[in-house]
Amino acid sequence: MAALATSRTSRWEPTARWAIRHREVVDAAATAFAEKGFDGASTRDIAERLGIRAASLYYYLPSKEAALAAVCELGVRDFIANLRGILDRSEPAAEKLRSAVANHLAPLRTHPAADYIRVFLRHRHQLPDGPRQAVAKLAAEYQGLMEQIFVEGVASGEFRADLDPKLATLALLGLCNSVIGARSLPRGASIDDFIDEYSKIAIHGVISGDAARKSRRKKKSAEED
Repeated sequence: MAALATSRTSRWEPTARWAIRHREVVDAAATAFAEKGFDGASTRDIAERLGIRAASLYYYLPSKEAALAAVCELGVRDFIANLRGILDRSEPAAEKLRSAVANHLAPLRTHPAADYIRVFLRHRHQLPDGPRQAVAKLAAEYQGLMEQIFVEGVASGEFRADLDPKLATLALLGLCNSVIGARSLPRGASIDDFIDEYSKIAIHGVISGDAARKSRRKKKSAEED
């Protein structure tokens, strides 16, 4: 019994220092996979970005597949947490929709945040069984939260009564993901430009006639003031 108790109390627990280094390793993996692809990148590529030997990576991640799983999971979990916060706000559905577009595209402004989202979109299908299903479940959760914004908008009368929330969600995600998947952006266009334009496309495409008229009156009143 004493030996059993000792083994339980001596179980290793991650330290704060280990957690910080682990995130640095995952960041490096995200950048390597984004630049070279999952098949083209090696554990040596990841290690070189950190200035360590490839063998040292196994203290943090047991394999390249585990690194991909960590990149995909961390990336989508951040999106989910942010989107839940947007849904909890007491504001019109149109404002929530704009915030959701920004949440989806804003990470493209910086690295390694942009690398996480690109790797998730391009390489999650290369995950092995188990991690692939777990990440797919998270992706479905994210899509469901996005759909809820359209559901709320229809229920409140802000969005068209005949709007199909599921199809609207797929259309918006496809629009946003086209930017993420692009190898380059149009000259002179920034991520903020895409957020503004895609928000307008989404909102003007789903807003109800009454809500549109109220919006125009509000805008006109503000201009006159």
